[in-house]
Amino acid sequence: MPAPRLTSPLQDHLDALHRDVLSNTEGEIAGYAESLKGLDPGEFGIALTTLDGTTYSAGDADTGFAIQSISKAFTYALALADSGFEAVDAKIDIEPSGEAFNEISLQAGTGRPANALINAGAIAAASLVSENTPPGPRTSGGIDRILSAYSRLAGRELGVDDEVLAIERREGDRNLALAHLLRSFGIIDGSAEGTADDYFAACAIEVTARDLSMMAAVLATGGVHPVSGERLLSQIIVSRVLSVMSTCGMYDDAGEWMVRVGLPAKSGVGGGIIAVVPGQVGIAVYSPRLDHHGNSVRGVLACERLSSAFDLHLMRGARVWHEAVRVMYPITEAPSGVRRQPVAQESLLQHGHRAVVIEVQGDLTFGAAESVVRELVELPSEVEFVVLDVRRITDAIAFAQDAMRQVDAAYAEQDRVIAVVDDSGRFDPTSRAASGAGPRHVFELRRQAIEWVEEQVLARHCDAPSHAAHVDASDALVLSGLEDDARAALTTAMTSQHFAKGDVVLLQNQGFRGIFIITRGLVATTVADAEGDQQRLTVLGPGMSFGEFGLIGDGRHAATVTAVEALEVEVLTPRALAEVEKRDPALALQLWRAISQDAFTRVREQLADLGRDPVAKSLTRDQENYRAH
Repeated sequence: MPAPRLTSPLQDHLDALHRDVLSNTEGEIAGYAESLKGLDPGEFGIALTTLDGTTYSAGDADTGFAIQSISKAFTYALALADSGFEAVDAKIDIEPSGEAFNEISLQAGTGRPANALINAGAIAAASLVSENTPPGPRTSGGIDRILSAYSRLAGRELGVDDEVLAIERREGDRNLALAHLLRSFGIIDGSAEGTADDYFAACAIEVTARDLSMMAAVLATGGVHPVSGERLLSQIIVSRVLSVMSTCGMYDDAGEWMVRVGLPAKSGVGGGIIAVVPGQVGIAVYSPRLDHHGNSVRGVLACERLSSAFDLHLMRGARVWHEAVRVMYPITEAPSGVRRQPVAQESLLQHGHRAVVIEVQGDLTFGAAESVVRELVELPSEVEFVVLDVRRITDAIAFAQDAMRQVDAAYAEQDRVIAVVDDSGRFDPTSRAASGAGPRHVFELRRQAIEWVEEQVLARHCDAPSHAAHVDASDALVLSGLEDDARAALTTAMTSQHFAKGDVVLLQNQGFRGIFIITRGLVATTVADAEGDQQRLTVLGPGMSFGEFGLIGDGRHAATVTAVEALEVEVLTPRALAEVEKRDPALALQLWRAISQDAFTRVREQLADLGRDPVAKSLTRDQENYRAH
């Protein structure tokens, strides 16, 4: 029996909301709509479009209706784009009128409409939409530009409903009178009749709730179409339009709307409402029954429920929909992989809490930057080193970088260090280079930064060096479990080899070349990734061994080994190993047991590291302790 199909919790919520609000039958349809054929007062649709262009809908979200006054917000945006802020502001104010949408709200003396979202202001805005012709008076035809722009915003071809347009023209005496009045004040330069007709046609464009949610999502992204990725409006124009929508979009109900819903919005007597959550989602609802303000009854109720359920009210404070601090953990949770002598390893375990890794992500807006800075400031004083991984930051305001630099300078005064992991150079939270307080410590990979910090912690808190300068082969870790005579017999069978810094000792997939014991110097082990680039696994020093894994499986070495510095090794070659096995099988068995034990120890350490993988955790116990401290 097939498993039940999974459904989206958001879709489930919309469906339930639609069923609940559908039962509300309050309100009346607009007077113009009474003469429309086929209009069903019971229609009700909801649509939400996310910033990646995904649309969720419920009910009659694909039913067409006249956009009506919702067009005013987008015509205003076009006027700003075509004529510029100075020209538009000279003819249209940005103040709420506190009056009904069709009131004659003109400034005494200047004749400027109160804002672009009442009829007078929208008619003036329509006169400022260009036809891509040289500046100057025009007669008509701006609807072509408006219709084309609306279609790009919606992501499909839209059209004018001729039946609605005929009604607008027939019953539009008041709006035509407004156009003439505006022309008498010099607000409209061209034909009053032509401008009014453009306005009528814009109101008669047929849309669906799905269309409007996409158009609202363009405003939510700051002007970029969620599907095509094309920038259709500039950020500054979107900011202006959303600001005016916040104060004027719901006419004389604007104050009540902001208290109850708290989002920039625009309604229309066709029954539609759009609401915009900047940086998150575009919302559209449709239901033709209107309240006494001219707003959809079900639409207002649905938006109020959505705002409450999803905590969208802007006045509750800007939301960062991810933690700016992705995760924080001590370096012991994700060690570099460098194998050191036991006393150094023990010291790192003991003092690892003195160094932490903080991974930061997303846009560092004011709130996000404040949270990151607060983490840095409130870290316990015993934390001497911070590895700050900024590779997942997508953007940062100036405050974010300035505040980070101040913290970095304060750290330097306390002999504390911030090491930055940044592979792009797009974010620089350090002040050292400019202030002369010390060198900047920037690394492309987190492992590199952690390795460097480990060395700094050992330099401060461990008397013994990280790696001994020289270790006899008989004292190697891999042989530590053998009896003295067994170790002596094996080291006698070994031959000495020397390598210069940078020499490749073993190649990945090379046939078995022996068991190597480092007596002096360091090596790095690396493996090739899918792109062929070498990714480092670990660093080994005196007293450690490599090559023994080549005895397992198909007899090939699993990693490339390169000398980090001048290297001296003792090697049990394949021929010498075969002679040991032939001459003294018991000794060979002891060696195999020692190799197996050492391999088990390494694998156990690696599995422990995987189990502590901070990427798989949202918050470590140590992070809780730091915050509690």
